[in-house]
Amino acid sequence: MRGPAGVGKSAIAQTCATHVKNVDRLAAAFFFSHGKHDDHTRFFTTLAYQLSTMFPEYRRILDNKVQGDRTLVNKTLLSQFKSLIVEPLQVVEGRGNTIGRRAIFIDGLDECSNKEAQCEIIEIIASSVRDGSTPFRWAIFSRPEPHIVATFTKNDVYPICRLALLPISRAVDGEIELYLRGGLENILRRRNLLLMPSWLTDEVIQQLVDASAGLFAYPATVLRFIDRYPSLLVEEPLREVLGASNHHPGQGELTRISPFAELDAFYMLILKRIPEHVLPSVQLLLADLVCGQFYGGWYAALICNKLGLSEAELRGICNHLLAVVDFQEYPRPLRFDERINTEVSYYLQESSILYNRPHAVGGMLSFHHKSFYDFLVDPNRSATFCLTTPTVREQRFHRYVQTQHAYAQTLAISKTGLGLAPNVPNSSISLSYPQGNEFIDSFIKFWVFTQTTVDLSHNGQPLLDFLERIPSSSLQMLADLDYRKYLLAEITVTGLGLWEGHSILGTRGLDRVTPSALFSSLPSTRFEAFDCDAFLRMVDKFEKSGIVKPYHPKLPSRVASVYRAFSRRPSEGKFFCGQYKLGRGEKAIYWYWEFDTEQRYFREFDTLDFMEAMRIYQAAKEDLWTPSWTSPP
Repeated sequence: MRGPAGVGKSAIAQTCATHVKNVDRLAAAFFFSHGKHDDHTRFFTTLAYQLSTMFPEYRRILDNKVQGDRTLVNKTLLSQFKSLIVEPLQVVEGRGNTIGRRAIFIDGLDECSNKEAQCEIIEIIASSVRDGSTPFRWAIFSRPEPHIVATFTKNDVYPICRLALLPISRAVDGEIELYLRGGLENILRRRNLLLMPSWLTDEVIQQLVDASAGLFAYPATVLRFIDRYPSLLVEEPLREVLGASNHHPGQGELTRISPFAELDAFYMLILKRIPEHVLPSVQLLLADLVCGQFYGGWYAALICNKLGLSEAELRGICNHLLAVVDFQEYPRPLRFDERINTEVSYYLQESSILYNRPHAVGGMLSFHHKSFYDFLVDPNRSATFCLTTPTVREQRFHRYVQTQHAYAQTLAISKTGLGLAPNVPNSSISLSYPQGNEFIDSFIKFWVFTQTTVDLSHNGQPLLDFLERIPSSSLQMLADLDYRKYLLAEITVTGLGLWEGHSILGTRGLDRVTPSALFSSLPSTRFEAFDCDAFLRMVDKFEKSGIVKPYHPKLPSRVASVYRAFSRRPSEGKFFCGQYKLGRGEKAIYWYWEFDTEQRYFREFDTLDFMEAMRIYQAAKEDLWTPSWTSPP
């Protein structure tokens, strides 16, 4: 089933899944959601887990496979599907048992964070249906994104599919009317008010139905707005909603040619009601939330400390955005493993007792519906409230720089690594939204410091926007960041070893972390998503802005011969490399990168010791990013 945002695809998916479950025909369900459940690597593993909770024999077989090969959950999507789902089911059927014909529901496929994975999931499922390797019927709900539509229309896919279109249509007016009446009655009942007041006429309901224009997102947002309005009077917020619906734009305002016009007018109403002195903080927060490709599931304490917003400011902002933004508080009081000393830094605790990183202790932020995200990033819809303008980007850029400097001043480098400066009594210093104990605040401090620097660095997705739209005079500020403290903080936060790594221009790679360096790699399977030209433009702009300078060390003869061999390699069309000093003076680190468009890989390292890092890299090459690699003596 495909259709645009706001028409009710998710509601239909949930209703259908519930019905199928009630008749014992549901195998599993996965609801993709940006920022919450958008990781394609967790898709088939989640389906396998759900199947294991329903079928004991399948669970025993699956447990044995995972115990025998713990790398299964980290393999390709196809390998996961075969190893975790197809093969265990074949064993079950080989023993004369069957789980029968069952349905699997997949909602919001377009909200999976990786476009290539979206297409691959469709093709894997289609292949299993053609081959009969699984007994499932698959129901997929998605927006009609071009690459998804193209995959479904492939010659080997479309013959085994049935397409249901869910367009924006006034045919659902009756259902929207029932939804509105029921929602308003619930609001009145909770406030112990008369269920059918005189002002809630059929004409009022019809006006709201007309404004919905076939979009369920509109009445859902209206009901949240009315329910959370700071007044017992339901008539007052409803009058504002109707006023926004009746408004006809004047000169320079939005014209109503979009199917989302009424919804946009309502979003404009919400933003226009925000006091002028609060609006800059609201825009700063929203701009940070929408700066990437995600629109939901953000850790409130981490975001607020990154932007310099206090808990009181966050709550004030959320009070103005109740209809469109959800703030879920973390359960209080905070509970920890009894072996954890909350007066000691997170990074000084024994690693065996740190089961989960405390990202969410300050609560979670999310948008109620993706249509609000779409509205905020489209200047044709949000006009002066658009968050992708150069002015808003520059404000966010300057706030990141301020945060990086402020945090760096409270940290100091010692022989044992990075810690608090001697004059800083605890980690809450410089935090705008502290949590009240050293264990949590130390985690937040290091995480925010590293993430803010990453967002301003060559590996940060936000930097691409900054490079194109921020004046050179502002970009030059990046040269003064403390990259040395950042790298030590990154090593501390990430931990030594091999990890699913940073985003390299929006593409996730692998990281090998050593005591003094961070080695990153994009393998050939992910290289297609890497924008080589954009990377080279970024390096060129870095050089022109003085952020990096070419680095030519006096190398020992053994290493120098290797370096000269690399330098002589052709740099036109296939192989490219560069080595630089990133930053200035004692705050600088060394940055080496190379990529090959023919062999299809990208590799780089940030390091405190260039000679040592180059020695390790030249000795290991691609083996650096294998689990079996060990540091040379």
